[in-house]
Amino acid sequence: MSFLVLISKIIFKNENNTFNSNLMNEANERRYKMALGNLKSRRFLFTFAFLSLFIMGTVLIFLIPTSIKITYGLTAQSEDGETIVFNVFEPKKEEIGRKAIILGHGIMDSKEWMKSYAIEFAAAGFIAVTLDFRGHGMSSGELNWSRLIYDVKAIITYLNSRGDIDMNNLGYLGFSMGGWPGNQIVKNNSAFKCFIGVGTFLNITKAEIQNRTLNILMIQAKFDEVFTLEGTKDAMGKRLNMTPEDIVVNRLYGSFQNGNASMIYLDDDADHVSLAWDQDVIREARDWLLNTFPDVMPVDSNFYVNIRAVIFFLQLFSGLFLFYFIITPLSNVLIKNPDEPPNIDFPNESIKRIMIKTLFYSLILGIPGMLMMIPILFLSPLPLASAMVMFLFGQIVGIIILLWRMCKKNNKSLREMLKIPFKISKDQLVRQIIMGIILAALLYTIIYVSVGLNYLGIAPSIYKYPWFPLYFAITLCIMIIFSILFQITLQPKLSAGFKGIFHSTLLFFGYMMLFLVSYITSLCLIVNNYFLMMVIVISTPILLLIAINSAYLYQKTGNIFTGAIINTFFMTCVICAFSPLVNVLNLIPVSYTHLRAHETSLHLVCRLLLE
Repeated sequence: MSFLVLISKIIFKNENNTFNSNLMNEANERRYKMALGNLKSRRFLFTFAFLSLFIMGTVLIFLIPTSIKITYGLTAQSEDGETIVFNVFEPKKEEIGRKAIILGHGIMDSKEWMKSYAIEFAAAGFIAVTLDFRGHGMSSGELNWSRLIYDVKAIITYLNSRGDIDMNNLGYLGFSMGGWPGNQIVKNNSAFKCFIGVGTFLNITKAEIQNRTLNILMIQAKFDEVFTLEGTKDAMGKRLNMTPEDIVVNRLYGSFQNGNASMIYLDDDADHVSLAWDQDVIREARDWLLNTFPDVMPVDSNFYVNIRAVIFFLQLFSGLFLFYFIITPLSNVLIKNPDEPPNIDFPNESIKRIMIKTLFYSLILGIPGMLMMIPILFLSPLPLASAMVMFLFGQIVGIIILLWRMCKKNNKSLREMLKIPFKISKDQLVRQIIMGIILAALLYTIIYVSVGLNYLGIAPSIYKYPWFPLYFAITLCIMIIFSILFQITLQPKLSAGFKGIFHSTLLFFGYMMLFLVSYITSLCLIVNNYFLMMVIVISTPILLLIAINSAYLYQKTGNIFTGAIINTFFMTCVICAFSPLVNVLNLIPVSYTHLRAHETSLHLVCRLLLE
């Protein structure tokens, strides 16, 4: 009897435990569902908030200032048959006899680089025209330095056809390369009363412009990688009939009343690239224009560079946060049951050892790797895009050799290692590709409407489309190899979550920057010219974005294809947009006058090359 009681107690006790356990499981499940629901609600609210901020920023940056009108995508034909694309910025109030200024951009640039200047000039009461030189932006043709003046003449023809422009009082602003046709046009056309050279050279002597009005402002950055203050002083000395040593920066020589005002404005905290958007430089250029044409009345007394910069950062960062918040729900829809993230374990290799070896192998084998891509440089009409691909490919050669040695040391096969990202089901591969295409389109749209239409043109013209697949294919292979090392090999060694993403991003970005800075700096020191240092400035945010995308998408999707597709599309668009269409042999101007214009005691090589 006592045995039966004992058994019954055990049974009832187990039933009680089971009942209590069921209650606890149900409670935990309810809490989990509530937490999941709260998480989804918060994600929805954040996504909606970032979307609203991005839309608001996009609307504001194209509406402000409200006092001017902007017309995009106009075209004109040059006298040698090229289609020149340009934008027009003008006060909304229409009147006859308005003053106009033409703005010319630099090499690898586009009309969007000059938008900040154009907006301030239009608010000051002027008609401002920004153009894409041939081979750049949306214009047709190949870059030919001797024919850039035809592009400027096409804009002059447009201005004359309007009927509301005072064609006897024009101005020209040239940034970097844009100063080359500017020097020619203002020297030979007395209708130009104002020349503003921003980070460019001056080749106008006093004898060449006697008995005419021409106010000249030369803007020089203290840390300019291309043009030296000594060279600018030397050129201004010929304009003023003064010795360069006697010229004082930020001092006005001559007067606006006499039409011979001249000055070198030195910006002591800018470099060559930042001159395109520096608020002090833009303000100085606007004031010089107003002093040259005192009868022009500003339609808006506000200065919009800083206001638009705040709106831009609001637009850009809300757009990027929107992009990253969308990744998780989109991944849940498209990649419902992701495979386990692939990884390769080298137990005897620490992260530190792998990173040191990666940098060492890349630096040593980078040059042979680049030389392998030389045929593309000479065959393609986009030499700067080819140079960027060569630079990336040089790193990949070093990485592949390193991976081969690591595999051999650990009795692994490099071939099998390279196949690991592809060892997923066909359905999962298709889903990864579809997600990559969707997110690539979204990210490009966000950056294009914020950065691309306001500060940097990042849209390749239709004349570059035939070469796009070639650069896309090569860059995709490069991005996959990068991800095999940094995501599949290194990222699993890091902690999970945000901390792991942060550290993975830091490793990838730090490696690319160290390689870039090492090679670019060495090359600049060898040739004693720092023009290529601009590449570091422009590349930094691009490489950071690529590193973040690779680390974040690997953790969210379980594979490297989505991130590789996004980074490849973005990178290919940027390098094709920045690279002018040009025969590589015509990339460097060989005009004797142009080289002599750059010549100082530090650049005697210009004369030696020709003589």
